Amino acid sequence: MSATDYLLYTGLFIAILATQLGTRHPDGKRLLLPVAIVAGIGAKYLRAIPSGAAAHLLELAGLTAGLLFGLAAVALIKVGRDSADGRLVTVSGWPYAVVWTLALVLRLGFAYGSAHWFTGSLASFSAANHVPAATYGTTFVIMVLTMIIVRTIAVILRGHAAGASISFKELRLRRLAR
Repeated sequence: MSATDYLLYTGLFIAILATQLGTRHPDGKRLLLPVAIVAGIGAKYLRAIPSGAAAHLLELAGLTAGLLFGLAAVALIKVGRDSADGRLVTVSGWPYAVVWTLALVLRLGFAYGSAHWFTGSLASFSAANHVPAATYGTTFVIMVLTMIIVRTIAVILRGHAAGASISFKELRLRRLAR
């Protein structure tokens, strides 16, 4: 992983926490923006998803980890309706930040470790199991994308269940459809 990749992941992490910690009144654009950003970044890794049984098992592990991290994040964010104006309100604190930090440390720790601590073991495992090197990057992109999608869908559903209004007007989907 390059220094640019480390900065990209760290920047995304900081942006997610900066826009989600505390009490927020997110609209549809704010809720979907992290999904779009990770999907855009992920396009680099998800163009040609590595094939093979072992590669697919690792990618499934990334999906599972993303689902678990996403559900943990959802469990630690309060979602409701603002009694003053009926808009969606979310409240999250340090436990929510810990979940995101653990996901980042897992990703960056694996990347660093694969280049400095367990390079030989990982190369042996990959060769023995026919795992293309690109699988590891793909696996973590799938993990992060799944985590963000789970969180976004859960916030929208919990917001609707609480009777909160969520505006998607700012998305300007009509322009995209033209």
